[in-house]
Amino acid sequence: MKRAYAKRPDSHKPEPVQPAVPSVAPGREIQLPLDREELLGLMQDSLESLAIELGLLVASSLLEDEVTRLCGRRYERQPDRTHTRYGHQRGTATLAGQKIALARPRVRRTDGSGEVPLETYARLQSPDAMPRAVLRRMVRGVSTRDYEQIIDLARDGFGVKKSSVSRDFVRASAAQVRALAERRFDGVHFPVIMIDGVEYAGETMVVALGITADGTKRVLGLRQGATENTAVCVALLEDLQARGLDTSQPVLLVLDGAKALHAATKRVWGPNAVIQRCQIHKKRNVKAHVPEKHHAELERRLSEAYHEASYETAKVSLEATARWLERINPDAAASLREGLEETLTVLRLGLSGALRRTLATTNPIESALSVTRRVTARVTRWRDGDMRRRWCVAGLLRAESKFRRIKGHRAMPSLMKALEILTRRQPPGSERDVA
Repeated sequence: MKRAYAKRPDSHKPEPVQPAVPSVAPGREIQLPLDREELLGLMQDSLESLAIELGLLVASSLLEDEVTRLCGRRYERQPDRTHTRYGHQRGTATLAGQKIALARPRVRRTDGSGEVPLETYARLQSPDAMPRAVLRRMVRGVSTRDYEQIIDLARDGFGVKKSSVSRDFVRASAAQVRALAERRFDGVHFPVIMIDGVEYAGETMVVALGITADGTKRVLGLRQGATENTAVCVALLEDLQARGLDTSQPVLLVLDGAKALHAATKRVWGPNAVIQRCQIHKKRNVKAHVPEKHHAELERRLSEAYHEASYETAKVSLEATARWLERINPDAAASLREGLEETLTVLRLGLSGALRRTLATTNPIESALSVTRRVTARVTRWRDGDMRRRWCVAGLLRAESKFRRIKGHRAMPSLMKALEILTRRQPPGSERDVA
C-alpha cells in the first residue's frame, strides 16, 4: 500500500516577487445622456443613423467638457476663476458628410477682454471637413444629384443639396490641384519615369508618373494642352525639373511612342535619357495598317520577338516581320521599323522576369489613367479647362492612394546599374547589348 506523503515546500527558495504595476492617472470620462426608447428606435432604423446621433451627442459632450475645464462646474463658486459661461449660440458641425446644427456654448474672460474661442468647436467646424467628405464620395462615382440619397441624414442635417455639394467638390479638388503642383522631389531618385496623355472632352492632359529605386510609384505632375505636342511636354518636364526632379542621372523613360514626348525627353534629359517604347502601343499601331485576317499572325510574330532572351535575336525577328509586312502593306512595315530598337530597350538593359514585363509597356500609368476615366465617366458637361484639371487630379490621386510597388521591384538595383553602363560606355544610338 502506497503511503501518501505531503509535499513540503522548499524553505530555501525565496517567494517570487510580483512586479510593481505603475499607477496610471485616469482620463477624463464623458457621459452621454441617452434616452432608452430613442436609442432602441435608432438601433432599429440603421447603424449609420445611430452612429450619427451618437456622434452628435459626443460632439456636444466634448464642447461641454471643454467649457467645464475652463469655467469649472456649473453653479460652483470659484473666487479665482478666469473664465465664465456666456450662454449658447446656434452653430454647426460637419459629421458623416453633412452639416448638423448644434448649440455652441460661449465662454468669456472675467477680465472683460472678450470671448474665448473653443478649440473643440473649431475642429468640429473645420472648413475643409465638408469638401473632403464630398470629394471622397464623388471620386467613387457618386454624382451631385445622388449625394443626398446616399447620405443617411441626421434629424437636423443639411448642406447636401446639389449646389452645395458641387461647391464643396470644387473647393476640395482645387486644393488637390495646388498640392500636386507644389510637390517637391529634392533628393528623390526616380530611375524610371512614365509619361502618357489622356483626353478630356477635346483637350489632352499629359501625365508623368515616377518610380523610385524601391519600386514605389508616385504621380509627379500633369500639363494641359490642346494636343500632346512638344511644347506642352517640355513645359511639364521643365516644371518637374524646377521642383527638384533630378535630370543629371540616367533614367529609363517609358513612352507611348509619340514624337512630341520623345523630343521633349531628349531635350530635358539629353544623353541621360534612355527610352523604352511601349510594346503594346507598337502592336496597336502596326495592326491598324493590316487587314484583320492577318492580325493573329502579326500578334504571334510580335509576341515571339518581344519575348526573346537577347536583344540581337529579338531585333532579327522584328526585321523579319517587317519584311513579311512589306508584302501586305508597306506602311505597316514602316510603322514597325519606326523606333524598332527603342521597343527592345529592356532587352538591351539585360532585364528579365517581372521587371522586364512591367517596364516594356506603359501599363502602370495606363492603369492610373483608367481610374481617371472611371471617375469622370458620369460627367456630361465640361464647362472649362479648370474643371478638366480638377477632375483629372482627383482621379490620379485616387489611383495613387491604391498604388503598390511595381512587380519585379527587387531587381531595380540591376536596372540602375545597367542604365549607368549604357549611358556611360555606349554612344547615343548604339545597339550593343550591355551584358
